[in-house]
Amino acid sequence: MLYQGVLFLHSWLRWGVVMLGLVTFVRAVRGWAGGLEWTRTDQRVRLLFITLLDSQVLLGLTLYFVLSPLTPRSLEGLRSVMSISVLRFFGLEHATTMLMALVIAHVASVASRKARDSKAKHRRWVVGLLVALVCIAAGIPWPGLPYGRPLLRTFG
Repeated sequence: MLYQGVLFLHSWLRWGVVMLGLVTFVRAVRGWAGGLEWTRTDQRVRLLFITLLDSQVLLGLTLYFVLSPLTPRSLEGLRSVMSISVLRFFGLEHATTMLMALVIAHVASVASRKARDSKAKHRRWVVGLLVALVCIAAGIPWPGLPYGRPLLRTFG
């Protein structure tokens, strides 16, 4: 029951991450291209995206290390799942791409905060966020793929 509940939250929260990521990306591109000032709203949206992404990864790590029956429990288990696409995806690829997205988003956030002017803040955030969003898109188990899952998971 706990596994199903956390999996449900993880499944739905991904859309919050994706949608807020896209909104944040569009704001940053407009700011960079338009030479707009970096505002408190930009700062808050960036922080909200990072917080949502952190929450999503925390749920994912809880699934991976504590609750999921799909993830390998040892290096030997990892070796044995490499030839099975579904198990390889959830046991290795999904976690790796999402952790990469998290690290890249945090690095971009810090780089953006440390930039001296608004244009550099927007540019650094755009570049890092774009790479993080590509990693996120690559790590989602899209329907139609061998390891695909429904776009909207139901509880139970």
